[in-house]
Amino acid sequence: MRRGAWHQCGARNQKFILEMLQAGTGVGVILSPKDLAYEKAQEYAGEYRNTGGEVLLDPQFYEPDFSDGKLSSYPIAQFRQSIASLGALSAPSFASLTAALRDENQALGASAVIAPAIPYEAARPDIAQLNARLFAASKAAGDTLGIPTYATVVMGVSITTAQVAQTILSQATALNADGWYYAVEFDSAERLPTDVEAVYRYCSAGLTLACTGKPVLHAYAGPLAGLAFGAGARAAAVGFWQNLWGFTRSRFQPSTGPGGGGDAPPRFFSTPLWGTIVYPDEVLQLPAALQATVLVQSPYSASVSPVTAAAWQKWDSYRHMVYQMVDYINPLAASVNARQAMQTVVSDLASANALHHQIHSAGLFLRDGSNSYQPAWASAGTRMLADMASDYVWLQLQGGP
Repeated sequence: MRRGAWHQCGARNQKFILEMLQAGTGVGVILSPKDLAYEKAQEYAGEYRNTGGEVLLDPQFYEPDFSDGKLSSYPIAQFRQSIASLGALSAPSFASLTAALRDENQALGASAVIAPAIPYEAARPDIAQLNARLFAASKAAGDTLGIPTYATVVMGVSITTAQVAQTILSQATALNADGWYYAVEFDSAERLPTDVEAVYRYCSAGLTLACTGKPVLHAYAGPLAGLAFGAGARAAAVGFWQNLWGFTRSRFQPSTGPGGGGDAPPRFFSTPLWGTIVYPDEVLQLPAALQATVLVQSPYSASVSPVTAAAWQKWDSYRHMVYQMVDYINPLAASVNARQAMQTVVSDLASANALHHQIHSAGLFLRDGSNSYQPAWASAGTRMLADMASDYVWLQLQGGP
């Protein structure tokens, strides 16, 4: 597994990701079959590999009978059935699934097979059993191709206690995986998670997976990517769409309305804030000293000026955001000391919180609620360092993530 920041594909960001890779931002791409037809995926996969980036395919089996978007164009489409139907499939049917997974990953030049899996849920042993069968089919495909097979471990929203999480992890880590494709389903009502317990479970489960000695890729990490590396990840996936900032099952369910965004003004992603600020409206209201602190520039923000309020294209704001996230996490990814990475992130989150307090003192309350999650994330990271000290030592003894 390539160490560093990966791009999580979503809607209408395939060319964007190619541009980022060509500029040296990111080390690989996780393709989204929901948003990209199989034939086009093969074309883009070749272009991504030509930049030196690696390619993975997320089968997106999270709602297994969901087949909207481009999902039906892939060889494994015939297996998109209900959980009950999948559980009743015969051994020959699973052999056919192996063949379909082999064909897909070979055609895309994938560096590993990501096993299809249903999100694990509390009190659902049937899901764990089905995921084990899906993994076995995937492992056979990976072995045939001579590439690793990563088990998908998505912790569903029903998992709300550490005890249940550990039970799920025991089931998942019993699989003979070469690595882990990991995510947690947070409260979908929140833009980013603000519950300390939920963020702590996300980090502690990630560290438990890392302590198996096998590499962990935190899928749909977004701004949580820093904490992911502090929890022992080797790789974390980022993107600019908010529905890529955390795993959400609603992406794989029928749409109930039009999409958002529209004519909303661009957001400036500020690493000192570890959040966004509306440009130019909110930026113009900051005192000059705070403007200078908040506006850390990138190659894509040259036109941003609080003095002139120059126009800024929304796609440039997206480029800026991804560039800044990757630039921040690159040193964390390069380190093999997860404890030090977590200490760095906790310190930076504390600084971000202090900067938000200064902004509040100046009478400004940021529209995106960009100060709502940093304290919780810092608290979860601090607790990780205290409660999981022995896990950090064990991970370090194994040579780091």
